[in-house]
Amino acid sequence: MFELLAYFDPGSGSLLAQLLFGGAAGLIVLVRVFWEMRPRFLHWSKTSPTEKLPSGKSVSVP
Repeated sequence: MFELLAYFDPGSGSLLAQLLFGGAAGLIVLVRVFWEMRPRFLHWSKTSPTEKLPSGKSVSVP
């Protein structure tokens, strides 16, 4: 058999931990942002929402 001459020093372990936690945090932020934008993508209505003014006229709401 052959010996594998690899080891993890504290710097390597720290780098891997930072990569893991940073990637997980980035993924959580990405999911939350797209979860908030989901209603806009799934909005099937062709009409825009309107708001009634006290005068009885309707105004388009962006």
